[in-house]
Amino acid sequence: MALEVPELSSGNPQLQRALNKIANAEQKPIDKFDKKIQDVQDKSKIVTDLKTKFSEIRDAIQPIKNPKDFRELAGTSSHPDVVNVTSIDKDQAIPGTYDFEVMNLANTNSIMTYGFPDKDKAQIGVGYVSFKTPEGEDREVYINSDNNTLDGVARAVNAANMGVRAQVVHDGTDSEEPWRLVITGEKTGWKDNFEWPEFHFLDGDLDFDRERLREGKSAIVKFNGHPVMTDENKIKDLLPGVTLDLKNAKPGQIVTVEIKPDIEKVEAKVKNFVDKMNAVLGFINSQNAPGSDYRKDKTKLFQGDVGLQSIESRLRGMVQKSYASMDSTEIERLKDVGITFNRGGTLDFDQKKFQSQLEKNFDGVTSLMAGNGGLGGFANEISTLVEGVVRTGDGVLTMKENAAKQQVERLQKDKARAETRAETRMERVKMQFARTEGAIQKMQQMSGAAASISGGGGGIPVG
Repeated sequence: MALEVPELSSGNPQLQRALNKIANAEQKPIDKFDKKIQDVQDKSKIVTDLKTKFSEIRDAIQPIKNPKDFRELAGTSSHPDVVNVTSIDKDQAIPGTYDFEVMNLANTNSIMTYGFPDKDKAQIGVGYVSFKTPEGEDREVYINSDNNTLDGVARAVNAANMGVRAQVVHDGTDSEEPWRLVITGEKTGWKDNFEWPEFHFLDGDLDFDRERLREGKSAIVKFNGHPVMTDENKIKDLLPGVTLDLKNAKPGQIVTVEIKPDIEKVEAKVKNFVDKMNAVLGFINSQNAPGSDYRKDKTKLFQGDVGLQSIESRLRGMVQKSYASMDSTEIERLKDVGITFNRGGTLDFDQKKFQSQLEKNFDGVTSLMAGNGGLGGFANEISTLVEGVVRTGDGVLTMKENAAKQQVERLQKDKARAETRAETRMERVKMQFARTEGAIQKMQQMSGAAASISGGGGGIPVG
């Protein structure tokens, strides 16, 4: 806040300059508070930035600190146009290779009626359609003179919600009577067949009855040579955690489905973690870069910071230490899977080496990164360290962040008190200057009066 400097009514330049100097002198301590506050806020921003970088490490660790989370699976099909893998639950699926032969697909049962010349004018009469559901329940749909066209019957059947759907189609086989009603079951497989509906109508323009029938069938698939029946073309229970779509029936065509580790997804998780680690390591390196001076460069807040140096030392130690497990001596350190320090102090990630190790020893890499049962492993140790840095309340950087906020609050309160004192002093100065102005004005008035008397020629008259 800048102190207000009033314009003196007298316009006396000497008094105005004196008042301005006093105001400037009062303003300087207030401006120093602004600089101190800005310095602390700048430092706080750097702390928050570093804390964010550590928090991103913590987030990147989550998908690799537990063996189940670390693992990713992919499914491939030798003939996806016949059998396609649509989803995998990695917690349930079991890697392996499986053979399928699709003998026939599951389908719904349906009927098609005789043809009509149009879909919305010719009347089928008045009556009802009767169904027997797969559960043995008798259902009827009544048709009156308001809805007794093909379109009307289709709407009425669909509104009845009986497990079937109706639609009017143009089949193109008869130029005079091309419009037909098709009623189809909503579920595939022989178990959900409904009994063919009966039509009971009087006084229609044309006969209304079924002409073509198709019974619903279940799919038959040979799984590793053994016939399996399924009511749907989407199979969820044959392979645990794997959903398969049967696309076409091709007897004699063997389709090989393979469930295996998804190398690319696992690699992407680890690369993301390495990138976040490098963001922190790069920050630490920049703080202690040769020639940098925190007194000139305020971004070097952590230069020589013992706490940050300790964290860096622990990070390096964790990257380089052995995580040998009881059942593996082949993969013990991160360098064994292509993660090493470079001369610049950050991490290099040899993706080809990582892929190779995953393909040769997926479980060994999992143990190195995620430990066993959520215990041990590189990611869990790093997670503990990072949590101690960013944890709410007592995290190292959280406490620095809170301390900076408290310091800003104290400085802002001190500044407010300084502003109040300065304003009070300026009020007193204004009053003093006002009195001085008044005294000067009186003196000027008296001087003017005296000059008038002496210059008026008013001597003692001679008699």
